[in-house]
Amino acid sequence: MKGRWKPFTVLRYAVLIVTAVLTLYPLFWIGICSLKSSEEIYGSPFGLPKNPEWENYAESWLAADIPVHLLNSILYASAALAVVVVLSSMSAYIIAKVWKNKGIYNYYSLGIMIPINAIIIPFILIFRKVGILNTRAGIILAFIVTNLAFSIFILVPFMAGLPDELEDAARIDGCSRLMTFVKIVLPLSKAGLSTVGTFVLINCWNDLFLSLLIVSKQTLITLNQVCYNMKSQYAADYGLITATVMIMVIPVIICYALFQKQIVKGMTAGSVKG
Repeated sequence: MKGRWKPFTVLRYAVLIVTAVLTLYPLFWIGICSLKSSEEIYGSPFGLPKNPEWENYAESWLAADIPVHLLNSILYASAALAVVVVLSSMSAYIIAKVWKNKGIYNYYSLGIMIPINAIIIPFILIFRKVGILNTRAGIILAFIVTNLAFSIFILVPFMAGLPDELEDAARIDGCSRLMTFVKIVLPLSKAGLSTVGTFVLINCWNDLFLSLLIVSKQTLITLNQVCYNMKSQYAADYGLITATVMIMVIPVIICYALFQKQIVKGMTAGSVKG
């Protein structure tokens, strides 16, 4: 009957609530730990802070020189994102609409199947030979290379689903191939580009493995590396570490809150393409 809860509906909401709690509790735990001292974290790890220590944020901000490393993370992620979106969209358009070659698409798809751990040694040797190891250009290039294949893999099916009649109409109106790509294909591919941009931004912002191997200069390291370096072998101030983690997470939360509709639309667009 209308207005009464059905068993399936109750089960569905119960599963969603449990999933939300399991997903958000680690973030909540880090938040409450960032307001505690290390002694209180060890003594009462899951309790609320008795006397919130907001100075943890001020201390971590100064001690870890967070403004410099935060700007590094923003620079690396933004530069890699811009280049990957441009290159992957152009490559996907050529593969999906110009050459329509399945072999080239499969070639790029192979890049997803090869783990970065398997090629990291030649990766580092090439960077050292070229002279971009331990440089800003090196870490940005590493982010671009590791995200390009996946981005093309996502965008090719999306662009292939766009009607060919739109391109034919653009050519009749006198548009060149470049104008057709810029004025027709890109605006219609906003959802797919949002998907790619979301994944690339998250991958670059959360990266630690490549950053540790490619950059070691204190002025070039990312915020992730700062969090990693704050823990010594025998002791660590977990209050300051969790405060730094929260500072690192806050920009992502703000970004998601501002662009939530575009992100969700891009994430679900591929599932409804016929």
